[in-house]
Amino acid sequence: MSTFTVNFPTAPYRTTNIGRAAELINGSLVQPGEVWSFNKTVGERTPENGFVDGTMILDGSYRSAPGGGVSAMATTVYNAMFFAGVQPVEHGAHSFYIERYPAGREATVAWGQLDLKFRNDTGKPIYIKASATDHSVTVSFLGTKKYDSVEAVAGPRTNITQPTKREGTGEACVPQPPLEGFDISVDRVFKNGGVEVKRETYKTHYTPRDEVTCKPVTKDATGGR
Repeated sequence: MSTFTVNFPTAPYRTTNIGRAAELINGSLVQPGEVWSFNKTVGERTPENGFVDGTMILDGSYRSAPGGGVSAMATTVYNAMFFAGVQPVEHGAHSFYIERYPAGREATVAWGQLDLKFRNDTGKPIYIKASATDHSVTVSFLGTKKYDSVEAVAGPRTNITQPTKREGTGEACVPQPPLEGFDISVDRVFKNGGVEVKRETYKTHYTPRDEVTCKPVTKDATGGR
């Protein structure tokens, strides 16, 4: 039905967390009418579940937190779902844009707050394959297509807003480069026999990614913090 790959910079925490998420998702069987959930399938991103601390977005900034990097997995699943033509149920984009993902066509997840879900509305079972390397993750949906093709048509970036500069503190602070915010619309176009039969529009708002520098963590004379 579809296959999609996301490439990412190699980092030990990404290799661990994305690889673990792929392991948990691989082999998912979604029956007709069933809703598939990322959080239910992958589970909480804890050390007990095989995840480690990594970089993620919290409160508009990069921070170190358990499960960092799994948004690459969520974005890959979202795009496989998008091009398979199945029905989205829950989806949320990152608060600010991350350049390696397709603008307006990416997803993030947060345990207990934001999930990625779709409903299998094809009338036939869907089997999900997922695999990862230290620099890429690939997801494929195997099943029966409802449409000959599904295409993405992105509009222009509008409502451009500029970032600011600020200083972060604490051990969890991660420096981040600035990037403008913007709005974008992406159409999902369904075709049969080369003819458009349906179109859906997805609108995404990205806040500016502020430039963050991290204030050094100082130790007192006793070695404490």
